[in-house]
Amino acid sequence: MGFAIALSFGLAVTKVSSYDTWVHLSLGRWMSENGRLPRTNLLSYTQPERPTTDHQWLFQAGLYGVWRLAGIDGATLVKAALVAAAFAFVLATARRKGADTVVAAAVVVVAVGAARFRFTLRPQVVGLLLLSAYLFVLERWRGGGNRGLLVLLPLQVLWANVHGSAILGCGLVIAYAAAESVRGRVGVKSEIGNRKSEILWLWAIALALVPLTLLNPHGTGILSLPFTHAAKQVTSGLKGLLQDRAAIAWADLGSRHLCFAILGGIGIVSLVASVVRRDVTEAGLFAGTLAAALYSERFVDLFAVASAPIAARNLTRILHTPLARLDRRLLNSLGAVAVFGLAMLGKASSDKCVPFGLGPAEGLLPEQELAFIQEHHPTGSLFNEFEHGGYIYWQTRRPVFLDSRGELAYDMAYFRAYVDAWTSRDRWRELVERYGLTVALVARPPLQAVLRSDGQWEQVFQGPVGAVFARKLP
Repeated sequence: MGFAIALSFGLAVTKVSSYDTWVHLSLGRWMSENGRLPRTNLLSYTQPERPTTDHQWLFQAGLYGVWRLAGIDGATLVKAALVAAAFAFVLATARRKGADTVVAAAVVVVAVGAARFRFTLRPQVVGLLLLSAYLFVLERWRGGGNRGLLVLLPLQVLWANVHGSAILGCGLVIAYAAAESVRGRVGVKSEIGNRKSEILWLWAIALALVPLTLLNPHGTGILSLPFTHAAKQVTSGLKGLLQDRAAIAWADLGSRHLCFAILGGIGIVSLVASVVRRDVTEAGLFAGTLAAALYSERFVDLFAVASAPIAARNLTRILHTPLARLDRRLLNSLGAVAVFGLAMLGKASSDKCVPFGLGPAEGLLPEQELAFIQEHHPTGSLFNEFEHGGYIYWQTRRPVFLDSRGELAYDMAYFRAYVDAWTSRDRWRELVERYGLTVALVARPPLQAVLRSDGQWEQVFQGPVGAVFARKLP
């Protein structure tokens, strides 16, 4: 088991590849220096007074604190430790459900391989840890241990101030309570003692989580945040731009998402077994998270955490006879080899955009371009792509045109105007006049072409990430 957790840690040691990391660091620094939460879009000069609720403030404050103590490499290692802790809970949940140690370790490593492209330095990693802890507590409750449910109350407040996915905590407990209520009506035996009393207790905890979720700067808005955020992106035609919401491509199941395909295949057998056993809780949990993962890559990590214990337990039952015939020492040795091989499979099929190692990922940040701008154009309104806004502010404290928070901090009509300027000189000139732009850092080739065709601008530097343009003086 320890070997599998160590491999989980190693697979999560990835270079900083998320542009959001620099936004979180910038806001964490601002809170540390000012002693209060930001209420407006303080990173930008284009919409500085726009009300902006920072529902991830606790993660940002923690991230900046870790950075001050150990730098970006230390923050990466802490992130890897959070991932390892999450999958330690997954492994413990599988063992509690009756899975063999070796089988559980192998399945957990497959789950890590399936989810590892989501192990970026962002608050959803904390959300993943909390989700795995919730599942452990709920499965412990199903096994007859009800006292641990109380720990969900403070964890829900923590979740609500770390990430907008806190509604998953409420939804998960309510789903368990509903499924267990239905399960009792179809006559399935349970290890729970006084079943009616215990289900009522679970319902009480589930309903108590809802008001606790509101103890955050966003208030009731956090309950609808995941849905309104997605709806605004869809209606503005920017669904695939601000956040990765694309569905899994079938062609990737043999490469980038190979571990997901393996875990899903094992889990389908588990789903059949759960249906046969009339376990509506397991069937609903597996089917729901699988559907979410197929709809959007953003939910693959949730599926990995939720399905691995189910798959491990049912795979143990399928392999019970051959496992019983093997010598335990030989089985452990074979299991160690299998777990290591699966870890290498997870690494080989991983996303190249999330490379292993410490430090920032190469080729993503405009370091040379920004250094040139600071030397030759230290003042003036700087235009930048939304991916680079957080990094620019973090390095220079210079207010930016835009950053990767999208509609959480900017009006969607404004963001739409920015996207339209990529291919239209007229739209570009509207932005120039409206915001008095004097220097531009541009990475996208179509927008570079627009500026090169505009006689009001000239290219003054070409870097490895983008080009720098300066506005010609009259």
